[in-house]
Amino acid sequence: TLELGARSSTFSNDVYQLTVGLRGDLSETWKWDFSYQHGHAKRSEVRAGYTNVVNIQNALKATNTTTCTNGVVTCVPLNLFGPYGSITPAQAGYAGATAIISSVYDQNIANGSINGTVAFLKSPWAKNAVAVAMGGEYREEFGATTPDECLKTPPTSCLGGAGGTTLPVHGGYSAKEVFGEAVVPLIEDVTFAKSVSLELGYRYADYTPSGANRSWKAGINWTPIEGLRFRAMQQRAVRVPNVGELAAPLATGLDNAQIDPCSVANVANIDATLRARCIATGQTPSQVGVATNISAGQIGVFTGTDPLNLPKPETGDTTTVGVVWQPTFMTFLKSPSFTVDYYKINIDNYIGTLPAQEILDGCYKQNIQSFCALIKRAPNGGLKTAGFGLLEYNTNLAYQAAEGVDVGANFGLDMTTLGLDQKWGSLAFSFSGNYYLANEFQSTSIGKVTECVGKFGTSCGGPTHEYRWQQRTVWTVGDVQLSYLWRHLSEVDIETAQVAKTFAAFRHIPAYDYIDLGASYNLNDATRITLTATNVFDKDPPIVGSSASTTSANSGNTLPRNYDALGRIFTVGVNLRF
Repeated sequence: TLELGARSSTFSNDVYQLTVGLRGDLSETWKWDFSYQHGHAKRSEVRAGYTNVVNIQNALKATNTTTCTNGVVTCVPLNLFGPYGSITPAQAGYAGATAIISSVYDQNIANGSINGTVAFLKSPWAKNAVAVAMGGEYREEFGATTPDECLKTPPTSCLGGAGGTTLPVHGGYSAKEVFGEAVVPLIEDVTFAKSVSLELGYRYADYTPSGANRSWKAGINWTPIEGLRFRAMQQRAVRVPNVGELAAPLATGLDNAQIDPCSVANVANIDATLRARCIATGQTPSQVGVATNISAGQIGVFTGTDPLNLPKPETGDTTTVGVVWQPTFMTFLKSPSFTVDYYKINIDNYIGTLPAQEILDGCYKQNIQSFCALIKRAPNGGLKTAGFGLLEYNTNLAYQAAEGVDVGANFGLDMTTLGLDQKWGSLAFSFSGNYYLANEFQSTSIGKVTECVGKFGTSCGGPTHEYRWQQRTVWTVGDVQLSYLWRHLSEVDIETAQVAKTFAAFRHIPAYDYIDLGASYNLNDATRITLTATNVFDKDPPIVGSSASTTSANSGNTLPRNYDALGRIFTVGVNLRF
C-alpha cells in the first residue's frame, strides 16, 4: 500500500524546567545550599502511513467500484491487486490510519546540603583538614502516556502493521535520601607522596514502592610527583525501576527471533524428545514440524509489568584503576594530559525482558520448564497470531558485565614551536578511545552467558565494537577555527547462532572510519558563525538485511545507532550572545 505513504512518526516536544535556590555561609569554613526544581515535559507523536484493517476489510467487500456491501456512504471500494498508483487518494484516505500518542512527565526535587572542613580531623602528615558534604533530598516523579483508540485496539481492527497494541501508562514513585561525602588528605608534600587522599561517599535512599537501598564509594588518589597521579575507586550503585518499568500496561507486540524449533523450518531436526516438548507447549501432534515458522524475523509477545511481580532495584559494582600524567617537562606542549583507566562493571538483577530466542531455546533445547511456561501458542500452532506468543514481562534478569580500558590524550601546540610565525596560531589535539575486554550478559542463572564484544544480532542488538576511538584536531588562527574529527569503529560479526540463518553478505561488517570537518568564525564579540560537514566522504552504511539485529537497533536494513545512515550532512549555524 505504497500509495498510503511511508510509515512515519512526527514528534512535538515541549519542555520547561524551573530551579530556585538559596545559599549562604554558616561560618568561614562551612556553607549551606538549598534548592527546589520542577520539570515538566510533554510529547505528542503522530503516526501515519499505516493501514486501517477494518476499513480495508469493508472496502474489499464491494458490489461494484462505488458501493461497499456494508452500505456506509463513506466507504470507498478498494482493489489491492492493481499496479502502483491504482489506489486513488480517496481510497487511500479511507484505507489509511493515523494514530496519536500523548505523553507527559513531571519531576519535583528538593535538595539541601552543607559542606565545609572539620578542623579537628587532620592527618599528622597532611596540612589540610578533612572536607565533608552532607545533606538530604526528596524527589517525586510521575509519568503518563495516553494513546488514542486506534492504538489501544488490537492491530487486527485498526493500525495494521503496528505489531501490537499501545495501552495507557500512568505511574510514579517518590524517594527520600540522605547522603554524605568526604575527602580525607592523608599525606602531603612528602618525598614520593606529593599527595595521598581518600575519597568516601555514602547514600541511603527509601523509594516508594521499591523500598530502601544503600550505595557507596571508596577511592584513593596518590600523587608521587608533580604531574603524575594514580587513582583507584570501588563503587556500589543502585537503580530503582523507572515509571515505565513499574507501570507499563500488559499489551501485545513483536520481538525478534530467528527460528521456532517446532515449525516447518526445523522439521529435519525434530526427534521424539523435541516432538513431546512441542506438544507440551500447545501444539497438536499434526502441527509439530508443520506450523509456519517465524516471519520477517519477528514473533508475537506479551509485554508490560506484572503488578504482582514488580521489578526490584538493580545493583551495580564498579572497579576503576587508572593513571593521569600531566608532564611538566614538555614545555613545548600546552596543558598536556594523558590518561589510562581500567574498568570493570557488574550489574546484578538488571531490569529487562527475556530475549525471545532465548526463551525458545531454553525450553526446546534445554528443557527449562520456567521458559516453557512463557510460551502461549495460537490454535494454528504458531507464535505470530495476534493475542498469542511469548510472555516478556519486565523483570529482574541475572547480570550484565563490562570490562575494558579507556585511553585519553589532550595537548596544544603553538605554531612557533614548529618554526612558523606566531600569526599562524595554534593547534589543539585530543584523543579518546575504548577497548572492550568483555561485554556479556546472562538472563537467568540457568541460561547461557552471551558475549557481545565484536558481535551484533538479535540477542546483543546493535554492534559492540571491540575498540572504537575518535581523534580531533583544531587549528585556531585569530577569529577563525578549522577542525577535523576522525571516528573509527572496529569490525563486527553476526552472532554465532545466526550465522547459518543469515546471508553471507550480511554476516560481517568491516571496520569503519568517518571524517568530519568544521569551521567557525567570530564575526564580533557577540556573533559566531559555524559550518560543518559530517561524513565528508559520504560513506554508505553497511547493509545487513531486516532480521540481522533487533528491531530497535535495525532500521532500513542497517544499524543507524552506530553508522551514519544519512550520508554526508552539511550544517550552518549562527550563535548570538546578548
